[in-house]
Amino acid sequence: MRILLALIATCLIAGCGSTPSPSSSSAQSSRASSSLPQTADEQLALVPYPSSVVRHQGEWELGNVVHLEAATGSETSLPALKRLLADLDITESDTAESQIELFLVQEPELGEEGYRLIIDNQITLSANTDTGLFYAVQTLRQLLPAEVQASYPLPLVDITDSPSYPWRGNMLDVARSFLPADYLKAHIERMARFKLNRLHLHLSDDQGWRVEIKQYPKLTEIGGASAVTGGRAGFYTQEQIRELVTYAEARHVTLVPEIDLPGHTQAAIASYNELACDDVTNLNTYSGLEVGFSKLCLTKPEVIYPWVENVLSELVELFPSEYIHIGGDEIKDPLYGEFIGRATRIVADLGRTAIAWEEGSVADNDPDVLLQLWNDQYDIQPALDRGHQLIVSPCSYTYFDHGNYAGQPNTYDWCRKEGVPLARAYSLDPSAFGATVGVESAMWSELVHTNAVADNRLWPRLASTAELGWSRAEDRDYAEFVARLSALRAQLDALGIEYYREPDLGW
Repeated sequence: MRILLALIATCLIAGCGSTPSPSSSSAQSSRASSSLPQTADEQLALVPYPSSVVRHQGEWELGNVVHLEAATGSETSLPALKRLLADLDITESDTAESQIELFLVQEPELGEEGYRLIIDNQITLSANTDTGLFYAVQTLRQLLPAEVQASYPLPLVDITDSPSYPWRGNMLDVARSFLPADYLKAHIERMARFKLNRLHLHLSDDQGWRVEIKQYPKLTEIGGASAVTGGRAGFYTQEQIRELVTYAEARHVTLVPEIDLPGHTQAAIASYNELACDDVTNLNTYSGLEVGFSKLCLTKPEVIYPWVENVLSELVELFPSEYIHIGGDEIKDPLYGEFIGRATRIVADLGRTAIAWEEGSVADNDPDVLLQLWNDQYDIQPALDRGHQLIVSPCSYTYFDHGNYAGQPNTYDWCRKEGVPLARAYSLDPSAFGATVGVESAMWSELVHTNAVADNRLWPRLASTAELGWSRAEDRDYAEFVARLSALRAQLDALGIEYYREPDLGW
């Protein structure tokens, strides 16, 4: 099977810019757009794959000098296009023969994030929004090589595209082991290239506290200096968070902060001992791997609720995200449900909407509170019946701290003994879980202590998250996906990703 996939990938790379045969010159290469059978070697090397791709006979050559026309309102898409051209040493001139145009249109079927990309005697990108135009630029980037060439042959093609889900995310646990701000910037850029749009930052846990809260400086003085054994300590200043938010907004990635409450709070308790119950003797920082032992003292409401409100008040000033994650996992306490209900209402009073891990569904929450499902076996139906919607993150498909293969060193296997190989990650059907707003993969960092290891755990599996969140279920096929992704290896190399060399991709 792997030999066959490698042959398909080789054929795809060799044939991406070649002239199609007359019998296929006008065929629509999306199954959703054509009743003709489709094979991987007919597909363009695009991930995620667009809703509709119509190939035409022949190709068009983009020169190394171009004329740009951009609509007013293309505040992020035009800079993204200019970055692409600069990477390929393509310069601008009003007299150039090659032309690229960005149009804003009013086509309801494209929605907020959809776009059209037409390559004929020029390149035309159109969308209802700057967001859509930005994603059109990302598709164009994948159609172009990753390295500078004398000229750039492109297929004649009409692409119409829009996502299946509004939430296409990735969670990074920066609490157990810290990831520096520069890594987050690189990660945001990589996410945007694959049309991922939510970066969920797990900012607090037993092992560390990672965001500056000015009302409580010891959270970072003490909690920020702690980490899991072998991991990195550190924290983000408020200035760094604002810079990251701005950087992400320019790439249509929303940063979603999580403060894990009321459990997973040892770093906070070590910083402010009064958050623990009076009979708790473990008031120090923690560097181990066990979970479920720490919690805020829920019988001291006069202490914990003002603290929670003050922390979340500063958080919403830093993060403009509509959603604020309050955690809520892996804790047993008779007052747990009451706490989650009050915490979600604090978020609502601050003008935002709360997210909680699925355990929080036991609380009396408003239906607009999002639930993030991580436990494959959890009975979420009662919450769906009450009107809640889901971010789908079942651990046996989306936990990328698990191995790329069974037995990979320094990876977990508690959720799935065989690890979470690329094929397994791709096989998730988000629609099977009910009222789904999207999909999010997660990387917990107890065993992820360097940037290189983070890359190895995230890539290429994160490309599967991108396709699950964007492309329609009926259009997904693993053999086609690996052929397309294999052909994009140079794009990942250009981004400096130290990815796992997945055998299915021939890497």
